[in-house]
Amino acid sequence: MNNLNKDYLLKESKTFCMFPWVHLYTSPRGKVYPCCTTDTSTTLGDTHNQSLEQIWNSDHMKQIRLDMLNDKPVNLCRLCYKMEESTAHTWRRFSNEKFEKYFDETVPQTQDDGTLENFKLRFIDVRFSNICNFACRTCGGDCSSMWAAENKQRGLSNYIVLHADDHKGNLLQEVLSQVPNADMIYFAGGEPLITEEHYTILEALLKQNLTHIKLRYNTNTSTIKFKSFDLLDLWSRFDQIEIQASIDHYGERAEFIRHGTDWADVENNLILFRQQPNITVGISTVLSVFNYHTITDFYRYMLEKNLLGYGDKNLYLTLTNDPKHFCSKNLPGYIKHSGTDNIERFIDKLDYIQLKDFLIEAQEFTNNEDYWPIYKDKLKIDIYKIDKIRNQDFEKTFPEIASLLDA
Repeated sequence: MNNLNKDYLLKESKTFCMFPWVHLYTSPRGKVYPCCTTDTSTTLGDTHNQSLEQIWNSDHMKQIRLDMLNDKPVNLCRLCYKMEESTAHTWRRFSNEKFEKYFDETVPQTQDDGTLENFKLRFIDVRFSNICNFACRTCGGDCSSMWAAENKQRGLSNYIVLHADDHKGNLLQEVLSQVPNADMIYFAGGEPLITEEHYTILEALLKQNLTHIKLRYNTNTSTIKFKSFDLLDLWSRFDQIEIQASIDHYGERAEFIRHGTDWADVENNLILFRQQPNITVGISTVLSVFNYHTITDFYRYMLEKNLLGYGDKNLYLTLTNDPKHFCSKNLPGYIKHSGTDNIERFIDKLDYIQLKDFLIEAQEFTNNEDYWPIYKDKLKIDIYKIDKIRNQDFEKTFPEIASLLDA
């Protein structure tokens, strides 16, 4: 394909993304999408009855490539477009920054119908199952077997464990065949550190001496041992490990939001990870109704305990819109105002540009829409229901915002 304006596509286009040329994302259900932040209303394929290579040049995937090359919005990607109204930190922009080096060998090779013959996954993100030892309030059964078990108990689902593979190991074998092509492998879940396939892939990388490949994790950091595997020993043999620790608060608030957390274990593991010379540790936080008001207390604690460093670049604050009733937009106005005041006072003296930018974006995101009239009843009902199932107490854990249940 000729006449491509590389600089425009990578730097200025509002729709172009490198992922359709280097990546496919597979959910624990086996559904395949352009990436993990894609709208899930339409899939590219299903690993239970198709190979990744077949899906790579499906009609839908080919059309996505053509639309992006013609600077047309892709419906599946509208979540990124929406997020870019509030934040510069989106998966689309990440893809263009990290995988620009593969532009020349992939994008110009796109055929007129959108076909890309050379199937090489430079970025691997396959979630083999929903197995997880946590049930986070802003998550659900598709990404947590603990959540699914609760839902089944309540009659809301008929499954507990999901598997992306077809039970013959075909998906795992296909991923292993792509490992030598990878620039980065992203492990998430479920909880990747208690997933069998994660360790199979690590062993394959070690056997093939592919220790230069960057390993990136989204993990709840609850464990460093799995069966006979010692994670720190395995990781010590790789050049680059990047950990995004999924943590939304500290202490009892952390244990409430991410049910299953033992904060002492998480804190100790973070300290261990930060001591390893080849491991970069960052904090990946989901903004929600539960932590907006005290998000500054959380970051202050993490900085004071050296669990987060002022120079850390691997820092993320996800401004989630889903589920909407737990979105920070779904707070009554007086709590939003109080939380915003806390952020203003905190960032006024904060010498950490990236965190300051994230908190400014969090303010803008939270205050630019009011979900409260629409979703307040759903919020209250879910808090009470989940508290009862888990023997938790929202009002006791979050006294500063407990009044929202009466608002």
